[in-house]
Amino acid sequence: MVETPVVSATGQDASAWAAPSAWGAGLIQIALGAGLATSGLSWGMGLAALGAVGIAWGAMALARGRVIAPRAGVAGALGGLVALVVAMAADPGRTSVFAVTASGMLLLAAAIACGLTLRGGIHRARRTSYAAPRTRLVPLIAAAVLVAAIVTPALSATEAGRLAPSHSGHGLTETPHDH
Repeated sequence: MVETPVVSATGQDASAWAAPSAWGAGLIQIALGAGLATSGLSWGMGLAALGAVGIAWGAMALARGRVIAPRAGVAGALGGLVALVVAMAADPGRTSVFAVTASGMLLLAAAIACGLTLRGGIHRARRTSYAAPRTRLVPLIAAAVLVAAIVTPALSATEAGRLAPSHSGHGLTETPHDH
């Protein structure tokens, strides 16, 4: 008889929160890094690269249905927090406090999910199957909605968001004024 891994509710919920949190923090870090890079601070691209790594880590965690490399996840979250503080100190005029705070909160949420995994949030039976545990849908949807509610205004507060062209000019019907 082949046994599948047993996953506790805490472990499933942790994996459901880790990926969207990492994606949200990564998106904000990319926007902050792009804004710093346009102001002449070339290390802003490093912040953007750190955000891209967070997005990739979240994608792999969601694809596997569990938090992967939880120690690296905690280290990445702490590194991201340090990078956000450095960005705020380097160019406070172009770095949004709201965006830094939102990204920091999401990084902490991802680090907590990794910490729950490290502390034994995921309990496995004998490893006789290679089937990955499935992330439950309800916690994943709740995490995605909450992260979207945090990330959307945070992105608009970044330098990249402020410099973006207005989207209110795209109508479905255009009025022909120039014949």
